[in-house]
Amino acid sequence: MVQKSWNLPNVGSLEPGPAGARCRLLGSVRLTYTLCAFLTNVLHMGMRNMLGLIILRMVKAHPEDALLQAAASHKLDNITVTPNCGSGVWQQHSYDVVQSGDLPWSRSQALTFPGVFYYGYVIALPLAGHLTDRFGGKMLFINSLTLQALAYIVLPSMAYYSYAAAVTTLVLSGIFAGCGTPPLYQLFVTWAHPTERTSMLSFAYSGLIVGSIGIYPLASYLSDFGWTVPFYVLGSVSMLYGLSCNWLIYNSLEQHPRLTAEEREYLQQFAQKPQHLRIPWRSLLTSLPVYAFVLTHVFHNYTFLVLSLVMPRFMREAMQFNLREIGLLSSAPFIGSLLSKVICVFSCSYLERRLFANLSCLRRVLYTVCSGVTIILIGIIIIASCEQKTLVFLIFVLLGSTTDMGFSGGYWPTLLYFAPSFAGLISGLANCLGHMSGFVAPHVIAKFVHTGIKSEWNYVLLTLILFNALAIIVFGLFSSTALQPWDPRSQTSTSPTNANNSTRETPN
Repeated sequence: MVQKSWNLPNVGSLEPGPAGARCRLLGSVRLTYTLCAFLTNVLHMGMRNMLGLIILRMVKAHPEDALLQAAASHKLDNITVTPNCGSGVWQQHSYDVVQSGDLPWSRSQALTFPGVFYYGYVIALPLAGHLTDRFGGKMLFINSLTLQALAYIVLPSMAYYSYAAAVTTLVLSGIFAGCGTPPLYQLFVTWAHPTERTSMLSFAYSGLIVGSIGIYPLASYLSDFGWTVPFYVLGSVSMLYGLSCNWLIYNSLEQHPRLTAEEREYLQQFAQKPQHLRIPWRSLLTSLPVYAFVLTHVFHNYTFLVLSLVMPRFMREAMQFNLREIGLLSSAPFIGSLLSKVICVFSCSYLERRLFANLSCLRRVLYTVCSGVTIILIGIIIIASCEQKTLVFLIFVLLGSTTDMGFSGGYWPTLLYFAPSFAGLISGLANCLGHMSGFVAPHVIAKFVHTGIKSEWNYVLLTLILFNALAIIVFGLFSSTALQPWDPRSQTSTSPTNANNSTRETPN
């Protein structure tokens, strides 16, 4: 089987000509596409993550919800709920029991509904790369966002019709979202000069964090006017923006009507076509570093998806924040992730240059430390009571930072070292398997959390400790940054024939 490789050339080997040196970024089509990619990531992540918060406003309270039942059946200022808090006393005014939800869904349905998105997302990921190669990045890029937006606009109507209709709509939304990831990256091959790709890609993908931080307070505010409002507002904005991209994004230099001759020459200096590489399936499927990378991503991604899907519900039930507070506080892990990105940008490249000979050891130590600290932080949250709200909020900020640092500086970059020629294939497989946690985790949570008390949520936190421990074991024992002998680049220096079929390593 032959694969198209879009791996990028080594930035350090590029020497732009005089035209390249004079081409400004401000006002260029390169900057236009980078901003489009950034905003697309903001909207994609906003639509994905707001479900965990809005579901709290969508569904009616049920008798099986012990806390809400207690609040509804007492008119006193203080309500005793012994199993929930360390002190056993719950202040009613601190827990907003007013819900605007009117959907008669069960608690189990409400818990699992946000994760339904990932059924479609996982289905789309293996197909999206092929569709991008066949139809071009522009068509998939635009249709992915507009169709996902359309699904969100009709989702409230489907939810009123039936739970099954809402689930079907959300699965379709996940399929549309999954189809948008490969074209977003692939278009950077055309619209970013190799010497600018690292910074442009970093900025574009920072939209995922910005979207995660901003959506919770925004959705909380909009839902005060009705739980359907965030779907209509975000869906409409995303659809209008997606349609406008039709006049902003193009597949090739020849198709763009506003590309100047100067910028065209600048981008054509290192124009790259995909090379066809034969995939060594037997070697790839028996490689320990490949299994270590994929399994580590599966275990690590579980923590990220649990925080994304149920963070608002945990803050609501276990920590007894009211709905207005949850909008801001649910962003805590993503604020930590943003801090981690800043640290990685300014430190990882320096450490890699200084410790390149021991890079494999560096990655293992960094990931072990980050995941070890994550386990300790989760343990503190388990011990903490719902009265220690400030402490738990700060712990979640640190938790988001250590989780993201383990990803950005620990295991994820190793793929570009041990199998750079097949980075797209392996990362696609890892993402497909890793995002299965998105629909598995809510079912696990529904089995543990029946009434919402803190002791039940502690079992969910224990699963986070388990998966982080498994990731430490797998990555610590079996990972590697050494270029594998089955990768074509390992033969570059010894075989001129094979050298012609490989591409140079990229820092991206």
